[in-house]
Amino acid sequence: MDAFEQLVGQLLEYEKYWVQHSVKVDLTILEKEKIGKKTTPRPEIDIAAFDIPNNTVYLLEVKSYLDSPGVKFESVIADTEVQEGRYKILTSRNYQNVISERLLQDWRASGHVNQQTKISFGLVAGKVQNNKEADLEKYFENKNWLFWGPTILKKKLEELSKKGYENNAVTIAAKLLLR
Repeated sequence: MDAFEQLVGQLLEYEKYWVQHSVKVDLTILEKEKIGKKTTPRPEIDIAAFDIPNNTVYLLEVKSYLDSPGVKFESVIADTEVQEGRYKILTSRNYQNVISERLLQDWRASGHVNQQTKISFGLVAGKVQNNKEADLEKYFENKNWLFWGPTILKKKLEELSKKGYENNAVTIAAKLLLR
Protein backbone atom coordinates (compact mmCIF):
# COMPACT_ATOMS: atom_id res chain seq x y z
CA MET A 1 0.00 0.00 0.00
CA ASP A 2 1.37 3.39 -0.90
CA ALA A 3 1.03 6.61 1.09
CA PHE A 4 -1.76 8.03 -1.09
CA GLU A 5 -3.79 4.84 -0.68
CA GLN A 6 -3.27 5.11 3.07
CA LEU A 7 -4.54 8.71 3.03
CA VAL A 8 -7.58 7.76 0.94
CA GLY A 9 -8.32 4.78 3.17
CA GLN A 10 -8.35 6.98 6.25
CA LEU A 11 -10.64 9.53 4.58
CA LEU A 12 -13.00 6.72 3.58
CA GLU A 13 -13.03 5.43 7.16
CA TYR A 14 -14.00 8.90 8.38
CA GLU A 15 -16.88 8.72 5.91
CA LYS A 16 -17.95 5.48 7.68
CA TYR A 17 -16.76 3.03 5.04
CA TRP A 18 -15.18 -0.25 6.07
CA VAL A 19 -11.88 -0.31 4.15
CA GLN A 20 -9.58 -3.07 2.95
CA HIS A 21 -6.36 -2.24 1.11
CA SER A 22 -4.66 -4.27 -1.64
CA VAL A 23 -7.43 -6.82 -2.13
CA LYS A 24 -6.12 -9.87 -4.00
CA VAL A 25 -8.65 -11.70 -6.16
CA ASP A 26 -8.16 -15.47 -6.47
CA LEU A 27 -9.47 -16.21 -9.94
CA THR A 28 -9.97 -19.78 -11.10
CA ILE A 29 -8.43 -20.95 -14.39
CA LEU A 30 -11.88 -20.76 -16.01
CA GLU A 31 -12.30 -17.16 -14.77
CA LYS A 32 -8.87 -16.26 -16.14
CA GLU A 33 -9.96 -17.68 -19.49
CA LYS A 34 -13.15 -15.59 -19.32
CA ILE A 35 -11.12 -12.40 -18.99
CA GLY A 36 -8.85 -13.48 -21.83
CA LYS A 37 -5.69 -13.83 -19.75
CA LYS A 38 -5.03 -17.46 -18.82
CA THR A 39 -1.72 -16.73 -17.09
CA THR A 40 -2.59 -13.52 -15.29
CA PRO A 41 -1.36 -13.25 -11.70
CA ARG A 42 -3.90 -12.54 -8.99
CA PRO A 43 -5.54 -9.21 -9.76
CA GLU A 44 -5.26 -6.63 -7.00
CA ILE A 45 -7.80 -3.95 -6.15
CA ASP A 46 -6.25 -0.84 -4.60
CA ILE A 47 -9.06 -0.36 -2.06
CA ALA A 48 -12.37 -2.09 -1.37
CA ALA A 49 -14.66 0.30 0.52
CA PHE A 50 -17.82 -1.18 2.03
CA ASP A 51 -20.72 1.26 2.36
CA ILE A 52 -22.61 -0.74 5.00
CA PRO A 53 -25.88 1.28 5.09
CA ASN A 54 -26.25 0.85 1.32
CA ASN A 55 -24.82 -2.69 1.33
CA THR A 56 -22.44 -1.80 -1.50
CA VAL A 57 -18.74 -2.54 -1.86
CA TYR A 58 -16.83 -0.08 -4.05
CA LEU A 59 -13.79 -1.46 -5.83
CA LEU A 60 -11.54 1.56 -6.20
CA GLU A 61 -8.66 2.55 -8.40
CA VAL A 62 -6.56 5.00 -6.38
CA LYS A 63 -4.14 7.19 -8.32
CA SER A 64 -2.25 10.15 -6.89
CA TYR A 65 -0.36 11.34 -10.01
CA LEU A 66 0.66 14.42 -8.05
CA ASP A 67 3.92 15.00 -9.95
CA SER A 68 2.57 14.05 -13.37
CA PRO A 69 -0.03 15.53 -15.70
CA GLY A 70 -2.71 13.59 -13.80
CA VAL A 71 -5.45 11.08 -14.57
CA LYS A 72 -6.38 11.25 -18.24
CA PHE A 73 -10.14 11.43 -18.82
CA GLU A 74 -10.00 9.48 -22.09
CA SER A 75 -8.11 6.60 -20.47
CA VAL A 76 -10.71 6.24 -17.70
CA ILE A 77 -13.75 6.23 -19.99
CA ALA A 78 -12.28 3.81 -22.54
CA ASP A 79 -14.40 0.71 -23.20
CA THR A 80 -12.24 -2.38 -23.72
CA GLU A 81 -13.12 -6.04 -24.11
CA VAL A 82 -9.89 -7.29 -22.52
CA GLN A 83 -8.63 -5.38 -19.51
CA GLU A 84 -5.57 -3.27 -20.16
CA GLY A 85 -3.92 -0.12 -18.94
CA ARG A 86 -4.01 1.52 -15.54
CA TYR A 87 -7.79 1.53 -15.05
CA LYS A 88 -8.68 -2.12 -15.77
CA ILE A 89 -11.53 -2.34 -13.28
CA LEU A 90 -13.14 0.77 -14.81
CA THR A 91 -12.74 0.11 -18.53
CA SER A 92 -13.65 -3.55 -19.13
CA ARG A 93 -17.19 -4.69 -18.30
CA ASN A 94 -16.18 -8.32 -18.71
CA TYR A 95 -13.34 -7.87 -16.19
CA GLN A 96 -15.70 -6.05 -13.80
CA ASN A 97 -18.21 -8.89 -13.97
CA VAL A 98 -15.68 -11.67 -13.39
CA ILE A 99 -13.89 -9.86 -10.54
CA SER A 100 -17.19 -8.86 -8.90
CA GLU A 101 -18.64 -12.35 -9.03
CA ARG A 102 -15.47 -13.93 -7.63
CA LEU A 103 -15.23 -11.44 -4.76
CA LEU A 104 -18.92 -11.72 -3.91
CA GLN A 105 -18.73 -15.50 -3.93
CA ASP A 106 -15.63 -15.53 -1.68
CA TRP A 107 -16.92 -12.84 0.69
CA ARG A 108 -20.35 -14.48 1.00
CA ALA A 109 -18.70 -17.79 1.83
CA SER A 110 -16.58 -16.09 4.51
CA GLY A 111 -19.58 -14.22 5.95
CA HIS A 112 -18.24 -10.73 5.17
CA VAL A 113 -21.20 -9.81 2.94
CA ASN A 114 -24.70 -11.13 2.36
CA GLN A 115 -26.72 -12.19 -0.68
CA GLN A 116 -28.00 -8.65 -1.25
CA THR A 117 -24.57 -6.98 -1.25
CA LYS A 118 -23.80 -5.15 -4.48
CA ILE A 119 -20.48 -4.32 -6.08
CA SER A 120 -19.78 -0.94 -7.62
CA PHE A 121 -16.65 0.80 -8.80
CA GLY A 122 -14.82 4.05 -8.38
CA LEU A 123 -11.75 6.20 -8.76
CA VAL A 124 -9.94 8.46 -6.35
CA ALA A 125 -7.55 10.80 -8.17
CA GLY A 126 -5.15 13.26 -6.60
CA LYS A 127 -4.72 15.07 -9.89
CA VAL A 128 -6.76 15.15 -13.10
CA GLN A 129 -5.35 16.17 -16.47
CA ASN A 130 -6.60 19.12 -18.56
CA ASN A 131 -9.24 20.45 -16.13
CA LYS A 132 -11.44 17.38 -16.73
CA GLU A 133 -12.38 16.82 -13.09
CA ALA A 134 -15.98 17.95 -13.65
CA ASP A 135 -16.24 15.67 -16.70
CA LEU A 136 -15.05 12.72 -14.62
CA GLU A 137 -17.51 13.61 -11.85
CA LYS A 138 -20.37 13.59 -14.34
CA TYR A 139 -19.20 10.34 -15.96
CA PHE A 140 -18.99 8.54 -12.60
CA GLU A 141 -22.27 10.01 -11.40
CA ASN A 142 -24.02 8.69 -14.53
CA LYS A 143 -22.72 5.21 -13.73
CA ASN A 144 -23.57 5.51 -10.01
CA TRP A 145 -19.89 4.97 -9.25
CA LEU A 146 -17.79 6.74 -6.63
CA PHE A 147 -15.42 9.51 -7.72
CA TRP A 148 -13.24 11.69 -5.54
CA GLY A 149 -11.06 14.13 -7.41
CA PRO A 150 -8.70 16.81 -6.08
CA THR A 151 -11.55 19.14 -5.09
CA ILE A 152 -13.33 16.53 -2.97
CA LEU A 153 -10.04 15.33 -1.46
CA LYS A 154 -9.12 18.88 -0.40
CA LYS A 155 -12.55 19.36 1.16
CA LYS A 156 -12.30 16.07 3.07
CA LEU A 157 -8.81 16.94 4.31
CA GLU A 158 -10.06 20.33 5.50
CA GLU A 159 -12.86 18.59 7.40
CA LEU A 160 -10.34 16.15 8.87
CA SER A 161 -8.13 19.02 10.05
CA LYS A 162 -11.03 20.26 12.21
CA LYS A 163 -11.61 16.95 13.98
CA GLY A 164 -10.17 16.04 17.35
CA TYR A 165 -6.59 14.90 17.78
CA GLU A 166 -5.64 11.49 16.45
CA ASN A 167 -2.15 10.10 16.45
CA ASN A 168 -1.77 9.25 12.78
CA ALA A 169 0.17 10.86 9.95
CA VAL A 170 -2.81 11.84 7.79
CA THR A 171 -4.66 13.69 10.55
CA ILE A 172 -1.54 15.41 11.84
CA ALA A 173 -0.48 16.53 8.34
CA ALA A 174 -4.00 17.86 7.63
CA LYS A 175 -3.95 19.83 10.90
CA LEU A 176 -0.47 21.25 10.23
CA LEU A 177 -1.22 22.30 6.68
CA LEU A 178 -4.84 23.40 6.88
CA ARG A 179 -5.28 25.09 10.24
